[in-house]
Amino acid sequence: MKNLSTILFSSLLAVSMVFAPCQEANAWNPFKPKKKQEPKEAVQPVRDENLDDMSFIEMINSVPLDEKSAALIRKFQEKEGRNRLHTRDYNSKNGSSVETFRNKEVLLVTIPASKLFGPNETELRHGADAMLAPLKRYLKDPDMYRVLMVMHTDNTGSEKYRDYITEERAASVFDWFASQGVETKYLFPYAMGDEMPLVRNNSMENRDKNRRLEVYLMPGKKMLDLAKKGRIVF
Repeated sequence: MKNLSTILFSSLLAVSMVFAPCQEANAWNPFKPKKKQEPKEAVQPVRDENLDDMSFIEMINSVPLDEKSAALIRKFQEKEGRNRLHTRDYNSKNGSSVETFRNKEVLLVTIPASKLFGPNETELRHGADAMLAPLKRYLKDPDMYRVLMVMHTDNTGSEKYRDYITEERAASVFDWFASQGVETKYLFPYAMGDEMPLVRNNSMENRDKNRRLEVYLMPGKKMLDLAKKGRIVF
């Protein structure tokens, strides 16, 4: 589990746009025959061995995009965020939201911690799977997306406790995805503690807003390859 750098993180928050009516912000197999007589088998992309050692900032910038590919990916991500994530799964009806991040190339889903955990609890509460299940599809195709899960809390309790609860909660979310049989090779958990509050921790309502899970859906190498060929579909 990794803690994030406030200075580096805040330097990414430069460009923003809004899905109507949700919010938006800023900071992201080929086939070959096994044998001639056998059916084709998907070739899994080779995973960079150093991905687990990357900080959040390094990870969010780990797949550089050329301008032409970036333009296609922005359109693709906006459509995905608006038509699927916002309309179907993450909106004001359940207190969640969908935004864009990193020049509109990355989708950011924000889920209140209260939808996933009871007060001071680190085990997922009953019904939490309904909030997480729509995200499984982004792990089905290895390195189409790199999915970053960033857990936040408020400023109550000791620093040790704040780090502990975000680390344990991030681990619980990761374990849930692993239990669903989806590929977790490109799923990366991060624990931020209270380093990046959305609002000042000066009321119960504001502290509740700061306790959240942020899920960044950033383009992986496969999405980039498809965009370069003009064949980005999902």
